Amino acid sequence: MGWVIVEFPGSREVFVDDKTQGSNRDVDGYYRTLLVEDGLHTFRLSGTDVAPPFQDARVKNTGILHPLRVVFTQV
Repeated sequence: MGWVIVEFPGSREVFVDDKTQGSNRDVDGYYRTLLVEDGLHTFRLSGTDVAPPFQDARVKNTGILHPLRVVFTQV
């Protein structure tokens, strides 16, 4: 298992392999760290003002203190 933070300026629903993982931020506005199986995954956010529209990323050798960061921007 691996750890991932999905960064975006606001709060958005996160999809990993088209399955919802909830919001990228907690109720206090801080990034949530998601627990994801190791391997290649497709990450996507809700909304149409997100770039890129999706990202493929390999989760491997991550830890709670050093999660993989998947970064999206607002367009």
